[in-house]
Amino acid sequence: MKHGSSIQNNGGGYRFVASLLAVVALIVASLIPPSVHVAKADDDASAASVTPTAYAANYGQLVNAINGSQSAVIAITDNIAFTEQITLKGKKITLVSDASACSTACELTYASASDFSLFEVIGDSSLTFGGGTEDTNKLSFSNHSNGRLVQVGSANDRGTVTINGGTYNKNGGTYNKNGSTSNTTGDGNIAYVFKNGNLTINGGDFKNNYASAASGNTTIGVTRSGGSVVRSSGSVTINGGTFEENRTGENGQDNLDFHGGGAIWSEGTLIVNGGSFSANKSYAVNVKSEYKYKRPAGGGAIWAAGRLVVNGGTFQDNWQMGNEDLYGTGGGAIYFGDGTKDTSYNGSMVINGGTFDSNRSMQDGGAIFVTWNCTAVFQQGTFVNNWSNRLGGAVYTEEDSVSYVTNAVAYENYAGHFGGGLWLCPSGKGVTSDHGGMALFDNEANTRYDRTETGAEITQDIKDGKKYRHSGSQNRGVSGAGDDFSIMYPSKSEQTNYFQLSVEWFTGDHVTWHDDGEPSQSANGYLYGVNDLSVNSMERLTEGNEYTSDATLDPGPANNIYHGYGLKVTKFGSDQAKQNAKDAFITFTKNTARLSGGAFGSNGTVDFVKVYNVSWNKISSESSNMLSGSEWLLVAQNDGAVKSGPIHLDFGNATDCTTTVSATGSVSAAPEEGVWCKVPDSVTDSYYSEFKGKYVTVVADNSGIDKDSENGQFLVKGLRDGTYYLKEYRAPDGYVKSEKTYTFAIKEDHSPTISETDGTPLSNNLITNTPYGGVSWSKVDSTDGMTVLSGSEWKLQSVGSDGNAQDITGADGKAITITDCIEADKCSASQNNPYQDVDSTKDSFKLTYLPLGTYRLVETKAPDGYDLPDDATVYYTFTIKENDDRMNAKLYKADGVTEVTENKVPNDRTKGSVIWYKTDSTKEGKGDDARLKGSEWSLTQTKEKDNDIAIGKRKAITVTDCISDDDTKCPTDSQNPQNPTDRDGKAGEFQLKNLDWGTYELVETKAPAGFHKSETTYTFVIDKDHTSPAEIQIKNGTDPVTGNIITNTPITVNSLPFTGTGSQTPRMFLPYVLGTVGAGLAVGLGLHVARRRMARQG
Repeated sequence: MKHGSSIQNNGGGYRFVASLLAVVALIVASLIPPSVHVAKADDDASAASVTPTAYAANYGQLVNAINGSQSAVIAITDNIAFTEQITLKGKKITLVSDASACSTACELTYASASDFSLFEVIGDSSLTFGGGTEDTNKLSFSNHSNGRLVQVGSANDRGTVTINGGTYNKNGGTYNKNGSTSNTTGDGNIAYVFKNGNLTINGGDFKNNYASAASGNTTIGVTRSGGSVVRSSGSVTINGGTFEENRTGENGQDNLDFHGGGAIWSEGTLIVNGGSFSANKSYAVNVKSEYKYKRPAGGGAIWAAGRLVVNGGTFQDNWQMGNEDLYGTGGGAIYFGDGTKDTSYNGSMVINGGTFDSNRSMQDGGAIFVTWNCTAVFQQGTFVNNWSNRLGGAVYTEEDSVSYVTNAVAYENYAGHFGGGLWLCPSGKGVTSDHGGMALFDNEANTRYDRTETGAEITQDIKDGKKYRHSGSQNRGVSGAGDDFSIMYPSKSEQTNYFQLSVEWFTGDHVTWHDDGEPSQSANGYLYGVNDLSVNSMERLTEGNEYTSDATLDPGPANNIYHGYGLKVTKFGSDQAKQNAKDAFITFTKNTARLSGGAFGSNGTVDFVKVYNVSWNKISSESSNMLSGSEWLLVAQNDGAVKSGPIHLDFGNATDCTTTVSATGSVSAAPEEGVWCKVPDSVTDSYYSEFKGKYVTVVADNSGIDKDSENGQFLVKGLRDGTYYLKEYRAPDGYVKSEKTYTFAIKEDHSPTISETDGTPLSNNLITNTPYGGVSWSKVDSTDGMTVLSGSEWKLQSVGSDGNAQDITGADGKAITITDCIEADKCSASQNNPYQDVDSTKDSFKLTYLPLGTYRLVETKAPDGYDLPDDATVYYTFTIKENDDRMNAKLYKADGVTEVTENKVPNDRTKGSVIWYKTDSTKEGKGDDARLKGSEWSLTQTKEKDNDIAIGKRKAITVTDCISDDDTKCPTDSQNPQNPTDRDGKAGEFQLKNLDWGTYELVETKAPAGFHKSETTYTFVIDKDHTSPAEIQIKNGTDPVTGNIITNTPITVNSLPFTGTGSQTPRMFLPYVLGTVGAGLAVGLGLHVARRRMARQG
């Protein structure tokens, strides 16, 4: 590779063990099938929170941080200038901005050369940009005339990238020069996604990016085609983000393969669940094209082929600007397909939601253009105020395309000549299935709408810098024909067209149609000439026929009908009919086409399909309140003669669901929200096994295909006759997930009843969830109130209405012991087993999935060095109620009134005890004959745990030797609560009890009678690991005193007095003197040896 610092897993990462454990826990959670939801420590934490495990202020530090761990969250603290590409292989990396350092933005930029992508993500790697709060989403890649942020995958490898936020644009100016003619890296200035790559965009600003239409090779060897933000051959999901004022260049004959797509170009899978696309523009053109070439050009926001699903999002004020040729050009917001390719390449498009507002096309399809050899489904969504300079104010579909339109309404749309609502070209065909139809009313076809998007008359080809062309067309064709519908005469040889006219709408309301002008035999409705727009002399609405029953309009020589049709709905079966129709799944209103098809125009086949919806509500089993946040698995059968589910399942739009394998080897499906897939036969997980071979999708509350915006209320539209199943995929937070499978059948029923599988119907389609709660606590030192303690164990008791508490027991009938879990991958619980600590933080506890009720928390094992309280009098109570705080229940002391501050449960330190012995240095052992009675001592505490006690505040306490046959009769000092007087009645043996933790000095102040006093200062320490006498080691400096035996040396007599006189002379006493001196020397030597021995012993 020419550029690149390849960063792989090389065994590093020991510095990030804690973060790795957290990541492993999340991965394990994601692999667990949803049949039993598993709680983790962060279940109730903000999903947006991120905790950096490393920091980087420059390129070198970033490389080192990535290289140092297989998985890391790296906070960027300054602008990073790249000297070469970073390739991730086998890495899981998240990049966020540092909240304090990146006040405006932290730029990812280039040091010098910029002909490479900053990142390449391949293999099992994943790279995430941003996450958390606004402060950690300030990464930026902007103001680059060359280069790219990230390359996702490679020609032969996969890769995964997620963008959660940040800015990817030029701050100011008409457009960003990202991708200008000097951009040697090609399209997709933010992301280039290869075939096996996967990109998800959840947020971020993508503004003023530009895709050059210049010819020539790029550094990755792909011809420029469009997409200034993303170019993809892989899989892209858009859940959010702002795509604004992104543009393409205008290609010439040197790059006829340039397609467009101001923001996104995709030939793989593109799923749009949300986000805002506004003021994006495509300048792609068909240069000197002919109809037979069918080259694509357009898509102000998106050009796509393969698979496109739009479940939501807003498309507003996007433009398709090219107007060089009449064919294959259009799509103010979206252009779908490539007319030069076959159906296997083009695939299918599903419009299942979203709002298309005020998009413009200088050719066809103000909002959407569907080209040759494509399949499209228009199932749900809103099209309003869109405009085209020719055909299809909102939507245009080309020849040899097949489109399905379900339960649609078009009202108050406008065309300059034919079909104010719906228009079919000379080769267009309209099929009505089960009175599906498109409810058409109050539309208008009139030459006064042959104008610009602003309503200005087109008196010259170029106006306000835009090439409208064909000025004067508004003066042709008298006043037009067909306010609501028009079909043209099949003018080409062997060409046929037809429309199945239905007098019953999908609502069940009946209407009456009437001829409304008559397009002439020469009129085609898509060219601007006099004959192309001519109408016969029929008076609109006063001449012609009235249609009160279904009919097939089939102009052409085969039926000797040498004209087209223009019609209008003139009568309604009820006053409520219009309002009923406005409840349609897909709405077209206020759209305008300069020539034909104010709402919808087609040169292909359009099948109007009648479909139905289903609704249900999630409520609490306790309060009946609506519950938000649940997700559901919706299941449909679609094989053989059974064709349930949405219409697009019929033509292979859905693939097999992705599968995952758990640690136990269970194979589970992994469907996506709002995207249908088929459950493969390989699944073994019990949750999915019953649905093998069926199609499933995930329905999330207030998202994707849920079209009811109220919390806890679900509405799924676009379902055909058949049998369906529902199963809860994720319960609302704080509620037990239902394990039941529900079913419903649709058979010409707008409101199917949901039942349990045994046939028991649900009242008003209400599905209940049982609330649960949680409690967290920690153990702290009662003395300082801060030190967090480890090693405690607990049991939980349920308290009945009578106030009596019963142990919660396991399968063995014994009370369940709750221990502190500190291994992240083992800290899990389920609704079937809630009595496990799910907080992997050491010294902290968290229980979840607790049913409503009152509980008693009882400590069964204290942390080492701390007292275990009496469980009869010391325990803690809490109550789980259905309220906003039930996941964080408050603890109260045994009186039920006193709240435990911050749920920090205190433990008293175990008091210490020390023993020592006074022994004659000349005697061995600990026998009574060696003990010395009568010594006195001074005890002074010099430290409280870890802190020194100021000298002026130290208190010396006198300790005297207690001699009593009964230890309990040893006197106590009422003035000293510590009671450090001798508690051992044996002479010469000392024991002090009830000593606080700390460091002590022990000094002998009075020696036993006949013995020398020790001049040594002895020390000992009492802490959590040293409280019992056997653990206390008295020291002489740093030397331990063996057996805590402190010896005293006897006092000896070294001279006697002389008596009497006589003849003794000094010489006579010389032997005695010498003997005495020798004895003295011997005694001195003995004392020296004894003292050395005593020093060693204590």
